[in-house]
Amino acid sequence: MIDEIINDLRLQKEIDDWKIIEKKVDGSELFFIKDALDMNRSKQTQKFFVTIYHDFEENGKMYRGSSEFTIHPGEIDVESLIKENIFSSKFVKNTPYPLATPSEGKKRSFAKASLSNSIDEVVSCMYAGRLEKTWINSSEIFMNHIQERIVNSKGVDVSNDLLSLYVEFVTTSRAEKEEVELYWNFQFSKFDDEIIKDKIANAMKTTEDRSRAVKIPDIRNIPVILTGESVKEFFKYHLYKTSARYIYEHLSNAKIGMDLQNNAKSDRITMWIDPFLERSAYSIDYDEDGFPVKKVKIIDNSVVENIWGDIRYAHYLGIEPTGHMTNFVVEAGKVGEDDLQKGEYLKILSFSDFGLDPMTGDFGGEIRLGWYSDGEKLIPVTGGSISGNVSDVEEIILSKETQQEDNFFGPKSLKISGLKISGSKEL
Repeated sequence: MIDEIINDLRLQKEIDDWKIIEKKVDGSELFFIKDALDMNRSKQTQKFFVTIYHDFEENGKMYRGSSEFTIHPGEIDVESLIKENIFSSKFVKNTPYPLATPSEGKKRSFAKASLSNSIDEVVSCMYAGRLEKTWINSSEIFMNHIQERIVNSKGVDVSNDLLSLYVEFVTTSRAEKEEVELYWNFQFSKFDDEIIKDKIANAMKTTEDRSRAVKIPDIRNIPVILTGESVKEFFKYHLYKTSARYIYEHLSNAKIGMDLQNNAKSDRITMWIDPFLERSAYSIDYDEDGFPVKKVKIIDNSVVENIWGDIRYAHYLGIEPTGHMTNFVVEAGKVGEDDLQKGEYLKILSFSDFGLDPMTGDFGGEIRLGWYSDGEKLIPVTGGSISGNVSDVEEIILSKETQQEDNFFGPKSLKISGLKISGSKEL
């Protein structure tokens, strides 16, 4: 069908360029109530995501208009759909930019995994063990094999082959009088029993600890240790700070050679974008423009070394494109977690919601479960919140232990001084 779409596009004289992304998904979905299978279904889908480009002049200035639309197999009147979007494209006034051209990108080879075997292994791994009063209440498991083909009017014809294992589950604990339920999810590109067992064990223990937690005390001026997903979210500030799109749209003032660190006491940060990050469901050979991507260091010892971005925004800034990708890696620190956890501190294992504004660096969240140490004993706590700004904190220390949260690989924990802690009462 893609050849038919291309022929229809070529017949329209007002289309100056075009791009098609064909996406095929072969997937399996399982839904469990406790450890009993409630529903099992498979799916096979195919869609064509089409972008047309129309160049025009207005008041002596050139513009590149564009419009995006989706074509499903068996679409009856593709020609009318194309003409509707040609009309829509005339209302878009972007500064002109080029499309990707054919290149000698090196393609990785993927071993085709059996979806059914992987699903069986995941289920067996998830439900292999439970604590006496804590268990998995329900779960949903999605395994998708995704094939992408990217074709454009400049001669690009490339493909990506991806696997995605996505799991959502709810844990329940009756370790104390109050029953507690917590929601979890994780995503990887392939089955890894050790990682999944670790994820499940951590979820179980956190849920049980949450059932024993007391309200957080009114504490101030102590270090906060972030771990898990919140570490990934914290470093998104640095990732987007060096984005060509953010810079072009005046959402970031970063430039090559800029030092992003204001505090001399903090650990220096080194960050990469890495399209081939192992186990990430977002690892690709080509971005959505069909441009070959590669690993690039964007921050070296907290100094901006490269700006990353797709063809369009790199063209606007007059720099070489890296391609658009979502995997990023932060090099670990030199201090072990045992040393981070000395003295008085608040370690947060889980937030109800942790948010970071990549434009301002403001971040914070409500505490679902944490551990408060007064220097001698550890107390599980809940409630209250923390808040701060990436650029204004007093000190950041990176752990030497590492973790992977899907498309992020980096320190397992961060110890941050200078955050605002909102507690609720004295212990």
